[in-house]
Amino acid sequence: MRDEAAIYVAITKKAEYAITILLDLAFQPSDRFTTAREIAERQGIPDTFVPQIVSMLSRVGWLEAIRGPGGGVRLDVDPEELSVLEVIEAIDGPITITRCLLDDNTTCSNRPLCPLHNVWVEAQAAMLKVLDDTTISDLVESKQALVDRTGA
Repeated sequence: MRDEAAIYVAITKKAEYAITILLDLAFQPSDRFTTAREIAERQGIPDTFVPQIVSMLSRVGWLEAIRGPGGGVRLDVDPEELSVLEVIEAIDGPITITRCLLDDNTTCSNRPLCPLHNVWVEAQAAMLKVLDDTTISDLVESKQALVDRTGA
């Protein structure tokens, strides 16, 4: 799924919203369809972003959508099978912490002698591992523990 030619150094707000939307839907009963407006209100996401992101998540097969009265969206994937990395890459494309890690040798003329290159390689691998090892289900459990602890 990763296209090494593309680069996205920062994870966008849109990707964060996508994770938040999936997390929100994972908290809903599996037989319930939720409207974009309800998600926006519960999560404090601007109304204009939710339909756009829901459309993207539906296209990759993670949401089931029904139009019209009583319609909305619901999760159509097991949250245990969906990693945070997959969500970010579905929205933003591949991520890397620095241009140094691109295969394009024209990016940095100092690359062969750069003492930072191996640091970036290790940091990138660690970041991708954390994001790939963390599932939407893990986030649901974390959020539930926070809710239980704070009584919110």
